[in-house]
Amino acid sequence: MPTYEYRCDDCGHRFAQFYRSIAAAQEATAPACPRCEGEETRRVPSSFAVSGPSGPDPGQVAHDQAQANRAASVTSKEQINTWRKAKPSS
Repeated sequence: MPTYEYRCDDCGHRFAQFYRSIAAAQEATAPACPRCEGEETRRVPSSFAVSGPSGPDPGQVAHDQAQANRAASVTSKEQINTWRKAKPSS
């Protein structure tokens, strides 16, 4: 079921209108404003259609994870020195 948003030119009220199908929405005339019952309404872009994606950037997440994996795979200098001291001399 498509949902379209409308704005009333008389009072500025924004409201949503549900339709059973896209064809029904295209055939219908603009609905009257539910607040002031004005007939001067026009379809406007939906707020979700004009905003960007939310949440972290997938590219940045992958970069941060790769960097963390590299850091985790590096053995510290202290650990290497501990192993060298424990190595039996030949």
